[in-house]
Amino acid sequence: MSMHRNQSFFGWLLGLLALSTGCTDCGKGPEPVAAEIRFVGDRTSLENAFNTNFKFEVRLDAANDQEVRVDFETVEGTAKAGEDFEPVAGTLVFEPGDLIQDILVPIVIDEGLESDEQFTVVLSNPVNGYLLGNVQEATGTILNDDTSLEVVLPEGGYDTPHGPDNPPPGMTLVWSDEFDGTAINPSNWVHETGGNGWGNNEWQVYTNDEANSYVEDGHLMIVALQEGGTYTSARLKSQDLQEFQFGRIDIRAVLPFGQGVWPALWMLGANFNEVGWPECGEIDIMELLGHQPNFVHGTAHWGEIIGGGHPSYGVSTYSDFPTTFVDEFHVFSIEWSQDTIQWLMNDEVFHTITSENVAPYENPFNAPFFFIMNIAVGGNWPGYPDDTTLFPQFMAVDYIRVYQ
Repeated sequence: MSMHRNQSFFGWLLGLLALSTGCTDCGKGPEPVAAEIRFVGDRTSLENAFNTNFKFEVRLDAANDQEVRVDFETVEGTAKAGEDFEPVAGTLVFEPGDLIQDILVPIVIDEGLESDEQFTVVLSNPVNGYLLGNVQEATGTILNDDTSLEVVLPEGGYDTPHGPDNPPPGMTLVWSDEFDGTAINPSNWVHETGGNGWGNNEWQVYTNDEANSYVEDGHLMIVALQEGGTYTSARLKSQDLQEFQFGRIDIRAVLPFGQGVWPALWMLGANFNEVGWPECGEIDIMELLGHQPNFVHGTAHWGEIIGGGHPSYGVSTYSDFPTTFVDEFHVFSIEWSQDTIQWLMNDEVFHTITSENVAPYENPFNAPFFFIMNIAVGGNWPGYPDDTTLFPQFMAVDYIRVYQ
């Protein structure tokens, strides 16, 4: 009898213990699950008055019964804070049940023609949520739709001591274009237009549009633009307007850069229309391959095309480290006399050609020539633009002077 009571007591005690240990979660809901926090997508839009803010949507992958927080900030890329967008930083707060929050990034609207530019918005420090791979960012791409180029020309650089009031010894200034007016002087220059590859498999279409060439603040501006898959630029020549035989020629300019960008300051024989190229002769006062912005080339071409080639003779020179021909102005010159041409950069001779180099051909350089200034895009020599090439690119010419 007493044993039975004891067994009943122990059974009751064990049941009580089971209740107390087996229902630790009784009356509670499931543990909350942390939500994934992610951007819905990148943002791309034109830079204009209709798109003064870029809106980046941030979403949770599931509703949460806790407050979810995450920090955000903008990070510069090719788009610069304060110039192209206003930097923002802060914390997004998702109240219980919220799924979406927005980040607004103000865009700086201007009228200057620029390359398309990018910045990123980065999330960090999540609370009650997580970032997949601990990283979450979205890219904002600002598409330029302006029509005028906002140019900041470099200060300083080289300028020759020679000028209209101080010509080289024994010479006088016979012609110059100082580009001091408000438009390209039609007495000096005519545009060549078209997009036929120009004998070098180039990609640009030359235009006479003011977006590609204009005069501003005492400089001739030649601008290469990318418009979708099309490239436009300008090519100006003085043929039948300003032609010269012998003398010293100075051209002060700052140059463009980038893979596939090919600026040139050069001359062709005035008999080009009669005898063709290369028989007319070509004097490249300056050429630059955009992927080598600290080297320029001075070259002469002549003779005839045989087996796909022709005679030429060129030498390169370089800018002083660490500057390039993009960073400051330089003066590109030739001193040209009967049977001899010397190339100079910043008044230092770096290349010479004589009639002996041209033999057995008759020297075509003892005759009148006209000027050409252009920026080509792509071609057999420089190669073609790639993902590293930025547009627009410009060449600014301060002056061109001829002394005899």
